[in-house]
Amino acid sequence: MSRLLLACVFALMGVFGIAGTSVAEESANVVVAAQQTTAVNPAPDVNAPQEPSPEVRQETKRKLWIGAIALGLFVLVYYRNKKRWAKWRKERAAKKG
Repeated sequence: MSRLLLACVFALMGVFGIAGTSVAEESANVVVAAQQTTAVNPAPDVNAPQEPSPEVRQETKRKLWIGAIALGLFVLVYYRNKKRWAKWRKERAAKKG
């Protein structure tokens, strides 16, 4: 059963990895233009917000709840299938021997 789970994880990684890549096409007329920056401010912004807005916090909480529920459901299904698999293997071994 762990091999099946591992195969599913690799398949998901492959799908997301392939979906995240992009293909660069060569162009015959490539023009590189240098932009000149006049004011460079390497220091961090002093007035940067220290706390996310309430809308962002609510969205983050919602996503965390959805993720926790999905993880919980995955664990329940995984252990149910693990029990079924063990029962099936035990019955199969009893029939053979």
